[in-house]
Amino acid sequence: MTFSDNAYQAFVAFEKSAWVEMSTHYDSIAGQMTRQAVSPILDAVGIRVGLTMLDVATGPGYVAAAAAGRGAKPVGVDFSPEMIAGARRMFPDLELEQGDAENLRYRDASFDAAACAFGMLHFPRPGKALAEMRRVVRPGGKVVYTIWSTPTKDHLFGTIREIVLKHADLSLATVPSGPGAFMLSDPLVSTALMDAAGLTEIDVEEVPCYFDVRTPQDILGFLNHCSPRVLPVFRAQTEETRGHIEQALVNEGTKVMAVAGSRLPCPILLVSGVVP
Repeated sequence: MTFSDNAYQAFVAFEKSAWVEMSTHYDSIAGQMTRQAVSPILDAVGIRVGLTMLDVATGPGYVAAAAAGRGAKPVGVDFSPEMIAGARRMFPDLELEQGDAENLRYRDASFDAAACAFGMLHFPRPGKALAEMRRVVRPGGKVVYTIWSTPTKDHLFGTIREIVLKHADLSLATVPSGPGAFMLSDPLVSTALMDAAGLTEIDVEEVPCYFDVRTPQDILGFLNHCSPRVLPVFRAQTEETRGHIEQALVNEGTKVMAVAGSRLPCPILLVSGVVP
């Protein structure tokens, strides 16, 4: 997909605005899921004492903090000053800075590895971000990213999307054009992107992940606080329609607690490659 400059800037502004709001609740809601990717990411990177690693779209700093805990030397970068501020509160000893994943300030081949946990779906040009990660990693180093699986497998995102789309009038919502949130959830697309970036030994692995539904309102809470692409559609609806959506999501939460052992599968795709 190509963007006009106006469309590109609109998508960037949309994402930045969303993460000002989402940063407040990320750790308590989405964090329970994204933390489940940390160990698989570090294993795929080949984490070791002294390894230098760039954590792109570091968010709350989970990956960088865990890497530092294993003796590595991570640097975390994120476009959202709010997310960086939150990461600094939780992990004051980490090296963290604000930056653009598509235009990294680091020299070529300046890190042993690079990782990106769930950031790729928020970049207007994910291929450019991946090429930048490849550029800053030394030959023989690993580049790793995670993405959510398709909505047919991801029962949390799939449930929210299905219910909102069932009730919503999409003509009422204005969401900037951009890469689809699940574009890279197709292993063939992710493999092609890695190949286009010049990476070799490409591997795509599905990693189990679950969202714990502790109250009937938890799925609705995820929509309200951690769904930047779907939330504007929900908010644009009439009060009556929003009520239908809210009730349907609460009903689904009740059902999950009764039938599914309070756990919704939301598997992760772990994509890795080597810089030749």
